[in-house]
Amino acid sequence: MKFEPTEDQLERILNPAYEDIMAICDEVDLETKCGNQYIIQFLENIVEDYKILVQQLKEEENQDSL
Repeated sequence: MKFEPTEDQLERILNPAYEDIMAICDEVDLETKCGNQYIIQFLENIVEDYKILVQQLKEEENQDSL
């Protein structure tokens, strides 16, 4: 990974996003009583789906550049 966020980006964007995600996870657990393991699996599924989306976008960009 080449990206290194600036202090400003950390403070304004990334840290608040992290806090929001953690709060959402807590709220989902409180509302559903699904447990931490389910939340972890849920987040891992999101990561895998995002990786697939990024790969698909790269493939589309490669097709468009041909």
